Amino acid sequence: LRNSAATTDATEKLALDTAKLRKDLTDAIGYLPAYDQRQYENKLRDIEAQVEALRASAAPKAKFAFKRKAAKPTPASTPVTPASTSTPTIVSPGVSHSSGLSLSGHSDSYLTIASLSSPWSAASDLTISDLDHCVVNLIPSQANPDAPAHLTFNALHVRNVTDSVLVLPILPGSALLHDMKNCVIALGCRQFRMHTSSRVDVYISIASNPIIEHCSLIRFTDYPRQLRSALADAAQEGRSNYLAVQDFSHIRATPSPNWSALPEDESLPGERWPLETAADTKGLLQKLLPSS
Repeated sequence: LRNSAATTDATEKLALDTAKLRKDLTDAIGYLPAYDQRQYENKLRDIEAQVEALRASAAPKAKFAFKRKAAKPTPASTPVTPASTSTPTIVSPGVSHSSGLSLSGHSDSYLTIASLSSPWSAASDLTISDLDHCVVNLIPSQANPDAPAHLTFNALHVRNVTDSVLVLPILPGSALLHDMKNCVIALGCRQFRMHTSSRVDVYISIASNPIIEHCSLIRFTDYPRQLRSALADAAQEGRSNYLAVQDFSHIRATPSPNWSALPEDESLPGERWPLETAADTKGLLQKLLPSS
């Protein structure tokens, strides 16, 4: 990285490789311990800073200086130089959600696949954020009559969701959740990590160990059969580690006080899952949320 003779093409390749590393780290967050995550993040930031410095030093500054002295028309050629065109090419791969789908900024609403920011795509990540008193239904059902049976998303990112119910399919990738309060969420995923959340019932299908950190009153149980039956063969029932929870805020031999198994008599029965559109969202939520 410190080779002063590096070319613009070489630095562009380094930047693209660094962007891929950033995406790999984001995908791995679900199963990395907090200490390792911080170490990798610091190292990657250092690499990114060095690549930016190298890219700046590799820009043809002398060429620009020479053209200004020779003739005024040189600014017309500036937009096509490697230095001016390299930035958008390099930066875009590092933005992990730039091409993803989102549900954001809703309250007192019943949200379906039609509510997504753009048409559904199997290659998309999904971001759900800033919801209050909402029901989110993203599985094939009466509310989503045109949804394909194989509907899924690459990965899930949830932040700042309060007093809401999220009914989601089984994902092939990771789920990262922040700042959920008094919610119910049903999903399947490869890795699950929840931060700074409280009073959340999690219905989950997962082969790895769910991870929580800085959370309280989190209850876990298996992904509901009724929701699973609406999905394709890839979502068929298998062994789930929904009770093998690791609490990174309680690294002790004693049981964590921050999570528990959801008692069967307090779990939502199949017929109560909100798979049909509802005009009275608040009335529906009163029957479903943990504090009700």
